[in-house]
Amino acid sequence: MEKKKIMLIVNPCAGRKNGERLSDKVADWFRQDGAECRLFRTEKRGDGTKFVLRSGREHDVIVCMGGDGTLNEVINGILKCDLDVPLGYIPAGSTNDFATSMKLSREPRQAVRDILDGYTETIDAGRFDDRYFSYVASFGAFTKTSYNTPQSMKNLLGRFSYFLEGARDLSEIHAKHKVVAANDKIYEGDYAFGAISNSHSIGGLVRYDENAVDVSDEKLEMLLIRMPDSLATLMSEIHSITHQDYYDSPYIDFCRSDRFVITSDGDSDWSLDGEYTHSKGTSIVSCVKNRIRFILPDKQ
Repeated sequence: MEKKKIMLIVNPCAGRKNGERLSDKVADWFRQDGAECRLFRTEKRGDGTKFVLRSGREHDVIVCMGGDGTLNEVINGILKCDLDVPLGYIPAGSTNDFATSMKLSREPRQAVRDILDGYTETIDAGRFDDRYFSYVASFGAFTKTSYNTPQSMKNLLGRFSYFLEGARDLSEIHAKHKVVAANDKIYEGDYAFGAISNSHSIGGLVRYDENAVDVSDEKLEMLLIRMPDSLATLMSEIHSITHQDYYDSPYIDFCRSDRFVITSDGDSDWSLDGEYTHSKGTSIVSCVKNRIRFILPDKQ
């Protein structure tokens, strides 16, 4: 029987440098379990995408080991070259929202077994203009900390770094006036935070009920929070989100759709899976339906 050819893309700096510490060992585990494995280490932003574009077609399975940003790069590579290759993920970042949503093991040895013995499920991704994201496009409060917070602080504090650094910025937050068209309806307001996602968790702070999100339903979830008058109000609204009370909240706009047309007053900063991007005027966010063949642990 021919061995599976594994392309292992590792971010050595992710999380507490788990990638650097374990990359060779993970590659050896794949080989011990009967697969061929070729190791690619990222050195700078964008390397994950470049590796897939150059060598993705030479492998039977692509495995990403890193955080949400590394996974974003790998998915961009897969979609840009229209690859139909199963994708495995070994979470090694500071928050790992996507891995939490997919209930993936955080123990690397088990994750290797799950990738080799698991099953593939076709899931949706998102597109923001000409870029892709695996689970969230966001703006406003706490968003810039995902790409501005030093890696050392993320490693030390994990998801709490997003809260601590974001809370420090509340007095500096200016409402972002946006008009969003979705499902033949217009949403307009001055928003402190906005996210279009395909995940149960956003930044480790906003959590949806597990039954409220289906990563394969060809829809994305939009959440917009109007500018609060205090941090307490903002945290109260986040609490209402986690308890599924947002439908009746005057501070929150929520809907599901496969396409959103977003118009901003002037330029706007966004985060795609924690990676910075810039928008001018109008952007289109859409669901890339049933496009990623993601490897999940065997249900048994």
